[in-house]
Amino acid sequence: MAGKRIWMRWIGPGLLILILDRLIKQFHLWVVQPAFDMRNRLSEAPPYYQFLVRLSDGLGKAFSFLQGDAGRVQSVRNTGMAFGLFEGNSIVILIGSALLLLACVFLLRGTRPAGLAPVSLSLILGGAAGNMIDRLLYGYVIDMFPFFGWFVFNAADVGVVAGAILCGWSLLFRPQDWSGKEQ
Repeated sequence: MAGKRIWMRWIGPGLLILILDRLIKQFHLWVVQPAFDMRNRLSEAPPYYQFLVRLSDGLGKAFSFLQGDAGRVQSVRNTGMAFGLFEGNSIVILIGSALLLLACVFLLRGTRPAGLAPVSLSLILGGAAGNMIDRLLYGYVIDMFPFFGWFVFNAADVGVVAGAILCGWSLLFRPQDWSGKEQ
């Protein structure tokens, strides 16, 4: 039973974010992106792509009550990181991300965080891994969900942000979750 709890807190959330991120990005690359490319030549497109374009437009209209472009899928090749920092430096970002992940593992060795701490770390690591896979495969991160018209994100970004919020909350309000040492 203890092994199941460890898996559910340490591996489960990050693995879920990683799998969800990969599935959404593959769907985007194989189905949505070709539909975007056909948008300008819709009359030439196969009926399947015509349907996808109309569905995308319909979803955008259905969620038009949200401010800006929320609800409309976009396709962005992000060669930088959050807020466009280090644009065009994918290798530097990839190496920096790998070093930060290794530093986290090194700093956490010998500890046994409890409560939400392992969940938050798992979400951050799963999201970071999803974006690192993109950088390794394509040289950029695939973003597709616009938010209030000024930045675009993906499922991995949601994992990193949710994990960071949980991490901050647990550090502020449950510091005892971080103080456990292995016997």
